[in-house]
Amino acid sequence: MTATHDAVDYFVSDVHLAAGRPFVTKLFLRFCDHVRGDATRLFLLGDIFDLWVGKKQQRLPYVAPIVEKLRELSRAGTELHFIAGNRDFNFDLPLDDGDGPLAVEDSMSIQSAGRRLFLTHGDLLCTGDVAYGRARAILRSPPARAAASSLPLALTTFLSTGYRRLSERETARKTRLEIAVNFGRVRSHLTGGHDVVVSGHVHRAARYEVDLDGGSTGEFITLGEWRRQGSYLESRNGDLKLRVWS
Repeated sequence: MTATHDAVDYFVSDVHLAAGRPFVTKLFLRFCDHVRGDATRLFLLGDIFDLWVGKKQQRLPYVAPIVEKLRELSRAGTELHFIAGNRDFNFDLPLDDGDGPLAVEDSMSIQSAGRRLFLTHGDLLCTGDVAYGRARAILRSPPARAAASSLPLALTTFLSTGYRRLSERETARKTRLEIAVNFGRVRSHLTGGHDVVVSGHVHRAARYEVDLDGGSTGEFITLGEWRRQGSYLESRNGDLKLRVWS
């Protein structure tokens, strides 16, 4: 995927939109208004929704304004890309006027700001959490996805919410090493033809210079989560800048 030198790209992750977080929803909708007419591309790097159980979720009142706002962006000419997070990997809605769902991927390689970027949600960079890796494989298997799409919305939401709470308790018990980013995995993407790795998942906005063989360096950028304010990365005029939206 390529973009012209004057393209403006936005990257956002870990908004965690939910019915019980109206302030965050309002903040994100205003951010979309800011992006509309300016962004060439908007990359949603996972966990945009705190929970997504399937297309039937669009019946929930808080979802419709969000989806419609994203479709407004698409109609205004912004190219949308959705990377699966650990909370919303079942996202399956079209965000344009077509009938098919938006393509949801685990990672993407793009050209932006004159550099080659590797984009991913970030959970696949945390390789020390073996238990999560096993659960991830099960939840994303065809039988689990089929069950999520076939069960009633109320039941699916109840089960998913229960699992999420259990997962949060288990994560709180894990060591820092288990949940930390494996910088060896980051380096593998940087030495594999990328200049920058961009991810979310860790809920912290930061930039890291990563030493590579031969004295060269690459960059690792993590996006912050949205709670009291928003966090996003902007690519404009050859620069990548972490910004705050409030």
